Amino acid sequence: MKYGKREYRLPKTENRQETEKAESGQVSWVLGLFLILFLAILLYMQLQLAMYKASARYLEDALALSNLASAVIDIREYGSTHKVHITDQEQAYAGYCSAVRENLGLNENYEAVSHKLISGKVEIRNYIIYNVTGTKVQVWERNGDGRILEWEGTLGEVRTPGGQTIENTGVYSEITYPVEGFLGITVTAEKSKLVDVVSEYMGEETNEKTEDESGVEE
Repeated sequence: MKYGKREYRLPKTENRQETEKAESGQVSWVLGLFLILFLAILLYMQLQLAMYKASARYLEDALALSNLASAVIDIREYGSTHKVHITDQEQAYAGYCSAVRENLGLNENYEAVSHKLISGKVEIRNYIIYNVTGTKVQVWERNGDGRILEWEGTLGEVRTPGGQTIENTGVYSEITYPVEGFLGITVTAEKSKLVDVVSEYMGEETNEKTEDESGVEE
């Protein structure tokens, strides 16, 4: 019996290696693209966060200046009793609204002229005046819907809507404003600020006296 010869050929590895290299290259390309996209999104979010922080600091300073601008105290009463009181609340509120528009760059409808920090209309949610006399705190509050509330509390027990304890005559205000966020989504942000009028007013007066007393005549 004759047996035929069988030839066994090794499979070609070149084509297989080329295919594996091609697949490996595609995977690397996809991973690289994904990494670039991820880094771009991360960078964009970091820039957005930095912008939000800068916006928050700017708005806090603007609110503080607006509150202080509205604190028109009774000079006669202060001269005779050294009590710091804001007696004309309506005038104070009108001054506050004017200062808010100017400090935040708003038009007469409280809409942002430039949309760099604020994307639309600003709403005044709360404006509160705290007049302190002895151990009593007289509160005058104007809500966002225009309602005016007046009441009296005890010093040390009266707090702002944000939880700050009232120690001296002061002005508190709260606003909301739209901010354009990630992927163009607009969200509503909120900012509030309490200004201690006594500390601000007496601090400036003390500085002025110190400067006058330090002057040297030649």
